[in-house]
Amino acid sequence: MAFLQGLKVDMGYSVRLWTFAMLVLGMSFGPVLAREVNDIRFSGNSEQTRIVIELDEKQDYRWFTLASQGARLVLDFPTLTWNVAGHQGAEQGAAEGHGLVDSYRFAVNSPRTSRLVFDLVGPMRISREFYLAPNDENPNYRLVFDLESTDLISFIAGVGVYEPFLPALDNNVQAKTEEQREIAKVTVLAPSLKPDIKGNKKVIVIDAGHGGKDPGAIGKHRGTREKHVNLRLALALKKRLEKNGKFKVFLTRSTDRYIELDDRVKFARSREADLFISMHADSAGNSKARGASVYTLSEGARKRSRSEILKGSNWLIDVDLAEARPEVSDILIDLSQRQTKNQSAVFAELLIPKLAKVGPLIGNTHRNGNLFVLLAPDVPAVLVEAGFLSNKYDEMNLNSKRYINRLTNAIGDGVEEYFRENDRLHASN
Repeated sequence: MAFLQGLKVDMGYSVRLWTFAMLVLGMSFGPVLAREVNDIRFSGNSEQTRIVIELDEKQDYRWFTLASQGARLVLDFPTLTWNVAGHQGAEQGAAEGHGLVDSYRFAVNSPRTSRLVFDLVGPMRISREFYLAPNDENPNYRLVFDLESTDLISFIAGVGVYEPFLPALDNNVQAKTEEQREIAKVTVLAPSLKPDIKGNKKVIVIDAGHGGKDPGAIGKHRGTREKHVNLRLALALKKRLEKNGKFKVFLTRSTDRYIELDDRVKFARSREADLFISMHADSAGNSKARGASVYTLSEGARKRSRSEILKGSNWLIDVDLAEARPEVSDILIDLSQRQTKNQSAVFAELLIPKLAKVGPLIGNTHRNGNLFVLLAPDVPAVLVEAGFLSNKYDEMNLNSKRYINRLTNAIGDGVEEYFRENDRLHASN
C-alpha cells in the first residue's frame, strides 16, 4: 500500500482544485461507467520517450505535472479498470517504466475518477499529445504522449498547469454557469505577467527577519542575536543589488525595530514586488548542525493563505473573495498562487548552487515550510537561512563582514540569473 500512500500525498494540492473545478466550471465526466485500459507501453530513450495508453473507448482526460518529491506526470480519467502489467480487471497497481519514465502507478482517485501517475527520471516537457483511432491491426483507442528531456528550471516553471481550467479565464470563452461567469470576469495575473507599470526596473523587497523586541535565535558561543545578523545581511544584499541599476530595492526594516509578519507581506505587495527575500539565521539543539538552506512555501500552506486572504488582508487585488462562494474563492486563489509557487521554486533552485560556492549547505537544501512571510499569492518569495548561530563556525562567519559580502554577492548573482531565466522563458512562450 506504500504507493497508494504516496499517491495520496501527490494528490493533496491538486484534488481540491480538481473537485472544485468540476463544480465551478460545470465539467463532468458523465455517468460512472468503468472502462478499460488494455495496455501501457513505452518506446524511446532517456532523451525522448513515447507513452502509449490503450483504451477500449476514447476517454476524456486531464493532465498536470508536479515537481515536489520528484518529477511526475499525472493523468486523471473517468473511472477505469486496468488490464496492464499483470493486473487484470484491477482498480490499482504499479509497474516499471522506460526511458524518461522510471515507473507508474494507478488507483481510484475519487468515486468518479481514476488517476495514473508517471514517476519521471528527470525533468521533461510534453512535445505532443494525441489520440489514434482503432484500425484493422489494433481495436483500441491509443492516447499518445511524446516526452522530451528538458532543464529543471523550465520544468518547474511549467509545473501545475491544469490545462482544462485555464481557458475559463479567457474573456473570449463563453461562460456556461453563474460561477463560470464570475471567474471569467476576473483577470488573475501572475507577477511575471503583470503589465509593466514600473518601468524597466524589477522591484525586490528584502525582509530582515525578527527585530526590536523579537531577537530571534541567539548564538551559543558569542551571544550573537539573529535580528542583528539579518539586518546586516539585508543591508549588504540591498547594496549588492543596487549596483547594476536594474533593480529597485526596498527593505521591510532598515533599523532594529519590530514589524508584524502580516505587515511584511503587505509591504511587499504594496510595492508590487517582483521578488521577496526574507533573511534569517537558524539554530538547532545539535551544535554540529551548520550550513545554509532555502525555503519556499509548502503545498500544505494553501489553506492558511486562503484563510489570511478571506479574513480581510486584501492579498488578492480587485477580488472580493469574502463575498464569493467557497468553490469560486478556492479556484481563484489556486490560480493566482500556482505560478507564484513555481517561480519561487525556480529562484530557489538557481540560488542553491550560488550559495554552495560560499559555504556549507544543509542536506535537502531546498525545503518547504508553512511560513507566514511566504504566503502572498502573487509575489515569488523565499526565506534564506544563512547558517546556524548554534554552530561556532557559522556564528563566526555570520559576524564576518567579508563572509556576509560573499554570501550576499552570491544571492545577488542568483537574483540576476533568475530574471534572465524569466525573460528567456517568456520569450520562448
